Amino acid sequence: MVAHTLGEQQLAEYALKFGFGNADFSSDPGKHNGLNRGWIGSSLKVSPFEQTVFLRRLVMHQLPVSERAMIEASKIVEVSPVGDGWEAHGKTGAAYPQKPDGALDEARGFGWYVGWAVKDGRTLIFARLSQDERKEASPGGIRARDGLLESWPMLVTSLPR
Repeated sequence: MVAHTLGEQQLAEYALKFGFGNADFSSDPGKHNGLNRGWIGSSLKVSPFEQTVFLRRLVMHQLPVSERAMIEASKIVEVSPVGDGWEAHGKTGAAYPQKPDGALDEARGFGWYVGWAVKDGRTLIFARLSQDERKEASPGGIRARDGLLESWPMLVTSLPR
């Protein structure tokens, strides 16, 4: 896992350079699990807006890392045809918030899908975040992805060119 290879300090330094949330990988209080859970309902806080800013910088090759690193990072995301010639490049994620007693609230899971879509030299960055109101059988990230991909034609036609 990349997080363990880099370690907490270097991971936090990259997050600061990238402007990726609060760059806090300290973990759940007293659990020392920041490299495993830091970004899943724990110490790292990243808004959907901050994710889109980061992704824009990745796609535009404006991050403070090598060109090769940005190209390789772009290659590892899932690619899905969206219709009408669009192709979505994105990453899903899911997590459960913690209840006051530390147990996971499986009835209020989060799901997200972040990435970019390309067509004819045009690139659009996106982030979709959802939270369940009841326990669901399928992962929230998959539902967030499928919902965005399904609504993509309507969303993209409503945007100014």
